Amino acid sequence: MVKTTINLDGEIYAEIIKESIEKYGSTKNMSKIINQRLRNRMNTTGKRKVRITFKAKENLSSLDADNVIREGWEERNK
Repeated sequence: MVKTTINLDGEIYAEIIKESIEKYGSTKNMSKIINQRLRNRMNTTGKRKVRITFKAKENLSSLDADNVIREGWEERNK
């Protein structure tokens, strides 16, 4: 473990404090929250996560939309 001082934006600091208290009951685990967030931003290849987009027809029922989403996902991952 490495210790360092970082300067956080006030809003980010407040959000991390709130999450730390909700999850762990105190502010002593802020580092855990920050480490989790940084790890979650990276995927297994070490690159940032990429948003997946696809086109769908306008007049779809929810079941049709699920099928279109699944087909788009499968096509992207070929």
